[in-house]
Amino acid sequence: MLDEDVKEILGIINSYPLVMYKIDANYINPPTYESDELYNLAKRLEDLAYPTRESDYAKVYYNFFCPVKLKNSIIRFVPIGLAYLKKYDIYEIFINTRGKIQIRRGNKEADKLVKNLLLRTISFSKFQINRGLIITADYIDKHYLEGKVKLKYVKDPIITIEEAKEILRKYKDNLSRKIEGDISVGDYLRIVKVIYETLGLDVNGELKELYRRYADGRDCGMMELPLDDAIAFKKWLSNESYCGGHPFEVVRGGLFTYGIHLYPPEDGRYVLSPGDYYEEFYKVVKEFLRRKIPFKSPELLNVLKVLTGLAEVKVNEINDFPKTIVLYEDVRDKRKIKWEEIEEVEYRREKFKKLNSNSYQY
Repeated sequence: MLDEDVKEILGIINSYPLVMYKIDANYINPPTYESDELYNLAKRLEDLAYPTRESDYAKVYYNFFCPVKLKNSIIRFVPIGLAYLKKYDIYEIFINTRGKIQIRRGNKEADKLVKNLLLRTISFSKFQINRGLIITADYIDKHYLEGKVKLKYVKDPIITIEEAKEILRKYKDNLSRKIEGDISVGDYLRIVKVIYETLGLDVNGELKELYRRYADGRDCGMMELPLDDAIAFKKWLSNESYCGGHPFEVVRGGLFTYGIHLYPPEDGRYVLSPGDYYEEFYKVVKEFLRRKIPFKSPELLNVLKVLTGLAEVKVNEINDFPKTIVLYEDVRDKRKIKWEEIEEVEYRREKFKKLNSNSYQY
């Protein structure tokens, strides 16, 4: 940026004091401000650009930029999205990676931080219409930008690549093994007990007692079946196992996580799934291979990528595999992050000229 640009942008920043992280924003339960002043400012911002997309339901604008000042007067930008919900006459303001706020008409006093966020974004948008700075990922505050990085740059790997390759080799060899014929609930629970033993759990007790102790518990009636009746188990699998419960979550998960699943054989092989417990799953895989238990696991390769640190995870977003949030500050080697570029809105340059304003400040 040219010195004169920096000076003008710093003038915008200083005119509207703002601490970005103190703004209450949430994607799931956004705060709502009932203020005519904030509503009119959101509309003023909307008037400066063409919609990125529009439907009968909403007009959406991605992205405006709000300038912020870091240490040593370094200028960076925070992407700001805007949506107008036509049916409800509500504006939604999106602070990238942080959350959103809602604004509707009302006579309440304007929140000062939200007001200055809008004022600063409006002023910089006017600056952009005249100057047209090209804002790349390099100029965006990295706390407000999505990216990707290999997990090994976030935390130490659990296993080596050589270990992963050896497990894959043994796994492929083990796929040649199959179970012949149907199994009973007792057969199934004896394999479940192997999982409990592998994880160091107390295995004193009857098979059904162990299952009730460690599994999810919503068994769809499986524990009512006789242990050694393969026909009864086969009938239950066909007619009753899909009751909406989790009969095969043999190691229960948490409130927002899934535990280890063991499904009855398909094509002669048990099906093992990690849920969200990758290290425990890896221990079970090794024990199944040692005991030559016929099984398959479609997620094995992805789990090995996680444990070796080769899995690519999203930065400043929620990850599903592994289920975790990786923030910018969590990444040890930030140079390894591959940042997404952020597109800017298309401004209504001709309309702004009609405003005949010589000042970027609102």
